[in-house]
Amino acid sequence: MVVGVIAELNPYHQGHQKLLDEISKKYKDSTIVMVLGGHFLQRGIPSVLDKWKKTEIALQHGVDLIVELPFPFATQSADIFAKGAIFLLKALQVDVLAFGTESEDVEGFQELVMAQKEDIFDALVQVFLRMGKNYPTALSCALEELTGKRFSLPNDLLAISYLKAMQDLDAPFEIFTVKRENHSHLLDTNLNLESASSIRRCLHEKSLPKGVLPKDVEELLPQNIVTQDDFFPYLRYKVLSTKYLEDILGVSPSLAKKLQETILEVDNYKELVEKLHTKNYTYNYLSRTLLHVLVNFTKEEAKQFELPSYIRILGFSKKGRCHLNQIKKSCTLPILSKFPKRKDELLKLEMRATQIYSLALSKKEQKLLLFKEFGQAPIQTER
Repeated sequence: MVVGVIAELNPYHQGHQKLLDEISKKYKDSTIVMVLGGHFLQRGIPSVLDKWKKTEIALQHGVDLIVELPFPFATQSADIFAKGAIFLLKALQVDVLAFGTESEDVEGFQELVMAQKEDIFDALVQVFLRMGKNYPTALSCALEELTGKRFSLPNDLLAISYLKAMQDLDAPFEIFTVKRENHSHLLDTNLNLESASSIRRCLHEKSLPKGVLPKDVEELLPQNIVTQDDFFPYLRYKVLSTKYLEDILGVSPSLAKKLQETILEVDNYKELVEKLHTKNYTYNYLSRTLLHVLVNFTKEEAKQFELPSYIRILGFSKKGRCHLNQIKKSCTLPILSKFPKRKDELLKLEMRATQIYSLALSKKEQKLLLFKEFGQAPIQTER
């Protein structure tokens, strides 16, 4: 049995370990395949660890094959994120999709997926938008109106996107869910041990207690983790020097104007997002859009990348290598084990994103990361 998981590992925590443990219990001797978000992630934020360190961690904790989710899919809305990841898992010929949810209500998720296909759905969304609700809230309200069900927690919403992508891409995976819970026992820090955002907050504040993360993860964490503010001077320069800012994905003419007026009034990402935030622009939307400005990811580029054009291998175990050997002749996408000399447009964008991420590192770390990115073969383990 081949089990697929989709993850950002930002950072690896107890929720990830619980999912992998439950997969191993349910599907004994299975091969676990992970689609991994790279250096920039779905909320528009940088990864606290580079993708090679995340690959090392995944291999050490039982994953057999790790492939990269390319930048345009890793850094967009849940539906695009899910579509890119599910497409790769289908090409990798997995049998099961495993993920964590807050409710485990797969039937409810499927009901909402079907409701989105009803003719009245789009009309209802427009009604709620005219009532002043932002787009994500309008979607949720329209679905509740049609089904009587409402899901608002992040992993449940992502699960709906996964099932929608499976249906759209004709990927009939078996579904295996694991309940996500807050097992916090550190009430003084209000820390959710299964929440990456809660852990990142403590990392930023340098208040994360010892032992919360696995030892191998703690050892790989730098003293100062990469944050959005590491890129703020570059973002400010990009905003001020770009003639047609509205060409960037997510930037409307009005947002471009407001961004150019605001960028010199603030000193960091948080202040900028606070000033730009309105009912039409959610915090996550703005964070993703500012990342696209930083990387110069344009609307024209986005049109080119409806689906991933390759599978890039980051690491594998013996079982992972065996699975690759079994599917390589029938796989519908080229499988890349190294960064090729001849690059398609998606690879060129990935290269640009990695080079920009490296700007937040010391010279020594930057040199090492770029060597790994462009010269290193996949990480292998003898497990």
